[in-house]
Amino acid sequence: MKQQNEHRITIKIADADPFKLPVKEDEESFYRHVIEQINANVNKFLYGPNADTPSVALAKVTLYYGTLLYRQANLINNQAEMLQAFEEKIDKLLEGTD
Repeated sequence: MKQQNEHRITIKIADADPFKLPVKEDEESFYRHVIEQINANVNKFLYGPNADTPSVALAKVTLYYGTLLYRQANLINNQAEMLQAFEEKIDKLLEGTD
C-alpha cells in the first residue's frame, strides 16, 4: 500500500495566531480552499457600519459552520432511520416468500 505524503501547512485564520497542521498531500488544496472560505466569511463581518471585532467575526463564522454541520448530520441520521424503517417493512412483506 502506498503511504500518503503529509505536508505541514501553516494555517492563518482571522487574527488568530498561525499554526502548523499536518495534512495529506492530496488534501492540501481542500484545506487551503476551506481556510480561504473561512477567512472570506470572517472578512464579511469585519467591515461595514456594523463591523465586528475579529474574535466576534470568527465566533459567528464558527457558529455558522457548526450549524451547517449539525443540520447535515441530522439530515443524514434522519435518512438512515427512514431507510432502516423501509428495509424493515420490506423484510416483513417478504417473510415466508422463500
